[in-house]
Amino acid sequence: MQIKRYEVLDIKDAIELIKKDLGEDAVIISTRQVNGAAGELGFFGKPFLEVIAAIDYKEEDIIPSKDETPVFNKDMLAPIYDDVRFLKENFNSIVEDKVDYALNVKFEEIKNFMEEIKFDLNLLKNERTSGGGLKENDLLLYLDGISFDRSVSSKLIDIFFKGIKLSNFKKEDKIEYFKKFFKKIIEKKTERKKFVRSLDGKIVIAVVGNSGSGKTSAAAKLCSKFIYEKNLHVSLCSIDSLKMGGYETLKNYAGKLKIDFTAAKDPSGLNAFISGSRSDVVIIDTFAVNHNNVYRLNALAKFFEGFKGSVNIELITPAHFKHIDALRSYESFRNKIGVNGIIITKTDESKGIGNLAGLFMLEDSAVDYVSYGENVPEDIEEANAGNIYPLFFLKPASF
Repeated sequence: MQIKRYEVLDIKDAIELIKKDLGEDAVIISTRQVNGAAGELGFFGKPFLEVIAAIDYKEEDIIPSKDETPVFNKDMLAPIYDDVRFLKENFNSIVEDKVDYALNVKFEEIKNFMEEIKFDLNLLKNERTSGGGLKENDLLLYLDGISFDRSVSSKLIDIFFKGIKLSNFKKEDKIEYFKKFFKKIIEKKTERKKFVRSLDGKIVIAVVGNSGSGKTSAAAKLCSKFIYEKNLHVSLCSIDSLKMGGYETLKNYAGKLKIDFTAAKDPSGLNAFISGSRSDVVIIDTFAVNHNNVYRLNALAKFFEGFKGSVNIELITPAHFKHIDALRSYESFRNKIGVNGIIITKTDESKGIGNLAGLFMLEDSAVDYVSYGENVPEDIEEANAGNIYPLFFLKPASF
């Protein structure tokens, strides 16, 4: 019996393929609706129908006549050859990725555990030597209340108040001093930096990030930003054509703006679009990547490996990200792809961004934009101390 598996959009397509491959006598054994990955890079695709069909071998196909010399059907083993060749060619990288991922995860767990131990020991030491108890740590409790991670708070307090006995200050004074110091950090991290230009002088910006982080909206907002505020000619590209709704949304938006749009399926298509574009700026919306998924990170890295140094990578970071997730996301994308700047999104859905304070303490981080909602193009601004500072230190709500 010969059995074949088909992946199709509907049963009509399956029947046509089965008749073509196996003939009129073939029968369908099973059908199954599948939600899975599709495409050579493993992008998430639309649901498809999996159909299994079979046909009995004819006697003349199995037992050759005496006059015939048996012919070995190599096509039957072609899929096996392909799999073996792929494993052989990629064995080292597959093993390396698995080992790197396991070691990185374990290293992060140990590092975080050591940070927690260090913080707890310092806290106990302060309480024993100061005699101030809760009063000595009222600044720390204030920062807890605005979502600062404790490990970040302790580091900042140590930096800002090194050699100063906090018990000599009122709670309000300590908070005020802390805010002034932290504002200086915000100013440093939001200094306007020039975008890297490609070889032919274009500014190429790719937005990357996790699923649901607001990448597609950010790409659309950036287009409007450069067109209406910078008076520049912009083109828009998507390498996420398999995402349901995302591709069509950008295509329709590009039509309204009357700008060039394409969906690039591979690096050569993206390169052709960038090279052939007459725009000053090219915005690229990428496929979603879980920062913990080494394989998906590698797929995106391979897409951009020929563009290193000529594409500005903007990491989309939603305001509600937990401290540890924000840091891991930044480190994962930076190490695999490179990150030129951060765009903080969904600030209207979060009560402050104290949880993102750790990003502002990284030596190589820079925050380029902040996004407030879903309105295009109004709800995005170039980041500065004026619009970032209030997100950390919210004014009490009045009723």
